[in-house]
Amino acid sequence: MTNPRFSACTLCFASQSSTASDWLRHYQDNRLNRTEPEWGVPCLLAPDVRHELAVSLSHFQLGETGGGSFLLGQASHNSSADDLAALTLFVREENEHARLLACMVDRLGGTLVTRHWTHRLFKLARRAGGFHFEIQMMLTAEIIGTAYYELLHEAVEDGPITHAIGLMLRDEAGHVAFHSDRMRACWHGWLPFERTLWQGQFQALVLVALRAAWLDHGSCLRTLGFTWEDFDQRARRTAIAFLDGLHRESATAIAPTAAHA
Repeated sequence: MTNPRFSACTLCFASQSSTASDWLRHYQDNRLNRTEPEWGVPCLLAPDVRHELAVSLSHFQLGETGGGSFLLGQASHNSSADDLAALTLFVREENEHARLLACMVDRLGGTLVTRHWTHRLFKLARRAGGFHFEIQMMLTAEIIGTAYYELLHEAVEDGPITHAIGLMLRDEAGHVAFHSDRMRACWHGWLPFERTLWQGQFQALVLVALRAAWLDHGSCLRTLGFTWEDFDQRARRTAIAFLDGLHRESATAIAPTAAHA
């Protein structure tokens, strides 16, 4: 039973998705039709681009290497079998991203890292807040990662790397939608004041994470021709789309009730 002392800001995500079986099928289907990039073809990127990109991607790779044991362990206490299976496949997709990123770093002649300040900060923050805050931190990372990968997909002129990033962007879109579905399970039962509180702290979290990401990856993005404004606007667009989706779904759910009033 849910502890009534928890606030809306704490219970930001339901213990399980309202459509767990649908998400399980999604993750099962998403494992199909995934061709491996042709890593063996020559890489013709300029040396400075290769270096900056390798360093930046190695940091993202480190962030994707978590095994998901904490998340799955917490979810196992009150999730259905389908929801736990869907979460397990979600974690496997994150691990697949770590593999693809490692291949990209290797292709660029870079070296994988085992520690970095952004990874330590992110890990400490998400573990300190428990299961629900970890999910929120993961959603924040998906939003920032989507902006970053979209810019790379536009600018990096290397077939295997753009292929791999395209696969990851396809997954990231599903991940944001997955988290949105879990969020809506709580959202429809919140008062406007509770929604405002949650949105405020979530937006603050996104802005802080966005600044930290720019400190880490700004050099790479500048080398590719992007500015802080490009990165900021791209991430804001994804965050706004996520929040707008919550409001649209809420209005749709409430409208039939209002019609019978």
